[in-house]
Amino acid sequence: SFRECCMKSVCNGCLLAACKRGMWDCPFCRTPSPSEDSQTIAMVQARVDKGDPVAFFSLGTNYIGGLYGMVKDVTRAIELYERAAE
Repeated sequence: SFRECCMKSVCNGCLLAACKRGMWDCPFCRTPSPSEDSQTIAMVQARVDKGDPVAFFSLGTNYIGGLYGMVKDVTRAIELYERAAE
């Protein structure tokens, strides 16, 4: 499972272990999971603003798929993928 807060992939075993302990936040950075699409996009955008290449890729993927309520924009997605590759 990919975590937008810290741009980390968390294996299902780690997620299960965290849930068994009653921890529903991110196992890496302890940030609460976003409850709305706008919060998710804000988390990704904050990482983009810091220059995180994984965040550029993630935001590009959101544009390609129209995820989290975003309008599909292939041109913008390609720009973001190029920034991620730099």
